[in-house]
Amino acid sequence: VIDRLILPVRQRLRLDQNTARAICSMLDGVLIDYAVTALAEARKKASKEALLIGWDCDDRTRLWLEAWRLSQQGWNIDVLAEPLDSPRPELFPGQRIFVWTGTALSLRQQEQLTHWQEQGFDIVSHGVLRLV
Repeated sequence: VIDRLILPVRQRLRLDQNTARAICSMLDGVLIDYAVTALAEARKKASKEALLIGWDCDDRTRLWLEAWRLSQQGWNIDVLAEPLDSPRPELFPGQRIFVWTGTALSLRQQEQLTHWQEQGFDIVSHGVLRLV
Protein backbone atom coordinates (compact mmCIF):
# COMPACT_ATOMS: atom_id res chain seq x y z
CA VAL A 1 0.00 0.00 0.00
CA ILE A 2 2.76 2.44 0.92
CA ASP A 3 4.94 1.85 -2.14
CA ARG A 4 2.24 1.33 -4.77
CA LEU A 5 -0.47 3.74 -3.68
CA ILE A 6 0.46 6.27 -1.03
CA LEU A 7 3.90 7.35 -2.29
CA PRO A 8 2.83 7.77 -5.95
CA VAL A 9 -0.19 9.86 -4.90
CA ARG A 10 1.98 12.06 -2.66
CA GLN A 11 4.51 12.47 -5.47
CA ARG A 12 1.85 13.57 -7.95
CA LEU A 13 0.28 15.99 -5.49
CA ARG A 14 3.62 17.73 -5.07
CA LEU A 15 3.75 18.61 -8.78
CA ASP A 16 1.15 21.41 -8.54
CA GLN A 17 2.43 24.36 -6.55
CA ASN A 18 -0.82 25.64 -5.08
CA THR A 19 -3.91 23.50 -4.53
CA ALA A 20 -2.14 20.17 -4.58
CA ARG A 21 0.30 21.25 -1.87
CA ALA A 22 -2.57 21.98 0.50
CA ILE A 23 -4.24 18.67 -0.37
CA CYS A 24 -0.92 16.84 0.05
CA SER A 25 -0.48 18.43 3.47
CA MET A 26 -3.96 17.27 4.48
CA LEU A 27 -3.20 13.78 3.17
CA ASP A 28 0.05 13.74 5.15
CA GLY A 29 -1.87 14.58 8.32
CA VAL A 30 -4.28 11.71 7.71
CA LEU A 31 -1.40 9.32 6.96
CA ILE A 32 0.51 10.29 10.10
CA ASP A 33 -2.66 9.90 12.18
CA TYR A 34 -3.24 6.44 10.73
CA ALA A 35 0.40 5.44 11.28
CA VAL A 36 0.22 6.55 14.91
CA THR A 37 -2.98 4.53 15.38
CA ALA A 38 -1.32 1.47 13.82
CA LEU A 39 1.71 1.90 16.10
CA ALA A 40 -0.56 2.11 19.14
CA GLU A 41 -2.32 -1.11 18.08
CA ALA A 42 1.04 -2.84 17.56
CA ARG A 43 1.99 -1.98 21.17
CA LYS A 44 -0.85 -4.20 22.38
CA LYS A 45 0.82 -7.25 20.85
CA ALA A 46 3.97 -8.93 22.08
CA SER A 47 6.68 -7.86 19.67
CA LYS A 48 10.28 -6.79 19.33
CA GLU A 49 11.04 -3.22 20.41
CA ALA A 50 13.02 -0.71 18.37
CA LEU A 51 13.56 2.98 17.77
CA LEU A 52 13.25 4.61 14.34
CA ILE A 53 15.34 7.71 13.67
CA GLY A 54 15.24 9.85 10.54
CA TRP A 55 18.81 10.58 9.51
CA ASP A 56 19.56 13.61 7.36
CA CYS A 57 16.11 13.61 5.73
CA ASP A 58 13.23 16.06 5.71
CA ASP A 59 10.12 14.00 4.90
CA ARG A 60 8.51 13.40 8.28
CA THR A 61 5.46 11.72 6.77
CA ARG A 62 7.67 9.08 5.14
CA LEU A 63 9.34 8.55 8.52
CA TRP A 64 5.96 7.74 10.09
CA LEU A 65 5.03 5.52 7.14
CA GLU A 66 8.26 3.58 7.65
CA ALA A 67 7.39 3.19 11.33
CA TRP A 68 4.03 1.79 10.24
CA ARG A 69 5.80 -0.58 7.81
CA LEU A 70 8.09 -1.82 10.60
CA SER A 71 5.10 -2.32 12.93
CA GLN A 72 3.57 -4.56 10.25
CA GLN A 73 6.76 -6.65 10.40
CA GLY A 74 6.30 -7.35 14.11
CA TRP A 75 8.22 -4.43 15.58
CA ASN A 76 7.00 -2.24 18.43
CA ILE A 77 8.39 1.06 17.12
CA ASP A 78 9.13 4.29 18.92
CA VAL A 79 9.80 7.21 16.60
CA LEU A 80 12.00 10.26 17.03
CA ALA A 81 9.62 12.61 15.25
CA GLU A 82 12.33 15.10 14.32
CA PRO A 83 14.98 13.74 11.91
CA LEU A 84 18.56 14.23 13.08
CA ASP A 85 21.63 15.37 11.18
CA SER A 86 23.75 13.05 13.27
CA PRO A 87 22.09 10.33 15.36
CA ARG A 88 23.74 9.46 18.66
CA PRO A 89 23.11 5.78 19.41
CA GLU A 90 24.96 6.10 22.72
CA LEU A 91 21.89 7.98 24.02
CA PHE A 92 19.85 4.78 23.61
CA PRO A 93 21.95 2.00 25.19
CA GLY A 94 20.74 -1.53 24.52
CA GLN A 95 18.08 -0.30 22.10
CA ARG A 96 17.62 -1.72 18.59
CA ILE A 97 17.82 1.34 16.31
CA PHE A 98 16.67 1.68 12.72
CA VAL A 99 17.88 4.74 10.82
CA TRP A 100 15.95 5.90 7.77
CA THR A 101 17.40 8.32 5.23
CA GLY A 102 14.84 8.16 2.43
CA THR A 103 17.62 7.54 -0.09
CA ALA A 104 20.59 5.25 -0.39
CA LEU A 105 23.12 5.88 2.34
CA SER A 106 25.92 8.24 1.37
CA LEU A 107 29.49 6.99 1.71
CA ARG A 108 29.85 9.06 4.89
CA GLN A 109 26.67 7.55 6.32
CA GLN A 110 27.75 4.01 5.41
CA GLU A 111 31.08 4.55 7.15
CA GLN A 112 29.40 6.04 10.23
CA LEU A 113 26.89 3.19 10.42
CA THR A 114 29.70 0.62 10.18
CA HIS A 115 31.62 2.49 12.91
CA TRP A 116 28.60 2.39 15.24
CA GLN A 117 28.09 -1.31 14.57
CA GLU A 118 31.76 -2.00 15.28
CA GLN A 119 31.33 -0.18 18.60
CA GLY A 120 28.58 -2.67 19.47
CA PHE A 121 25.48 -0.58 18.83
CA ASP A 122 22.46 -2.48 17.48
CA ILE A 123 21.83 -0.04 14.64
CA VAL A 124 20.83 -0.76 11.05
CA SER A 125 19.64 1.17 8.03
CA HIS A 126 15.97 0.71 7.15
CA GLY A 127 14.33 1.34 3.83
CA VAL A 128 16.14 2.21 0.62
CA LEU A 129 19.16 -0.04 0.09
CA ARG A 130 19.46 -1.03 3.70
CA LEU A 131 22.68 -2.44 5.07
CA VAL A 132 21.64 -5.37 7.23
